[in-house]
Amino acid sequence: MATSPRREAWDLYASGMVAKRSSPNPKKDKAARRRRPSRPPLSPARGGTVLTAAGLAEGMVLASGVRIRAARPDDVETVRRLIALTGSGVNLDGALAAAVTEGRLSAAVMKGLAEGPDALTYEMAVAASPEGEGSVEELVIGLTCVLVAEHPGVGVVGTLLALPPARMLSNIGIPDMESLVGLLKVVKLKAVAVDPAHRGARIAAALIAACRQLYTLLGYLLLYGQFEVGSGLETYYQRQGLTVLKEGQGVPLTMFSVPAAIYTEPTERFFACDLA
Repeated sequence: MATSPRREAWDLYASGMVAKRSSPNPKKDKAARRRRPSRPPLSPARGGTVLTAAGLAEGMVLASGVRIRAARPDDVETVRRLIALTGSGVNLDGALAAAVTEGRLSAAVMKGLAEGPDALTYEMAVAASPEGEGSVEELVIGLTCVLVAEHPGVGVVGTLLALPPARMLSNIGIPDMESLVGLLKVVKLKAVAVDPAHRGARIAAALIAACRQLYTLLGYLLLYGQFEVGSGLETYYQRQGLTVLKEGQGVPLTMFSVPAAIYTEPTERFFACDLA
């Protein structure tokens, strides 16, 4: 009898082939903290702010005074308005907007920052549990991040949306179980937008830097996104340290057991960067 992807993922976790969260050991944890290198600050940040769960929720203040933080319920309409300015057709859909309002968006992200990447492995196993303890859809919502840039005295003037490309991963010919694991390895920068009155102040650059640092800390391996051919954005993304792929070139996914890549329409190009 064939084994379902949910059953297979859960069995891998239960058998120990996928790392479990271990019980706390104060002596071991103390020694590990001494050996662990300090996390790099989000640059340019005031006072060497470190990206933590609390920092993401409350905000990391840049040297300019702009605060980069996770979106809150009262930010939803502003985020929608800013994303619409990109003209890309991307939007904060009903499910994601509801998750922001209900406090469910980025739940797994926050847990991963607080407890480490192994916590995400556990959440993936729960989502794949045959007992129905969770769902893949809820896991994707938990791994999605909406960042905002809040200007003092003005309010939210920039935003960024990033999420695992669940639908894409399930349609590129990789084994079903690996597509589940891919939710913890590949993230798509879906949109980044800044109010026209505040462009040129490196707000988008700060949002992208925060996104890269966030998913690096969570153990992701690849970040990618796409833009229209002829938009001139290739130079901008290159300045952010991202690799711009040639027209027609797909994003190779080398972390899976079979050859795979993500492709887009001929009118679009990809940018990408390794996070490991």
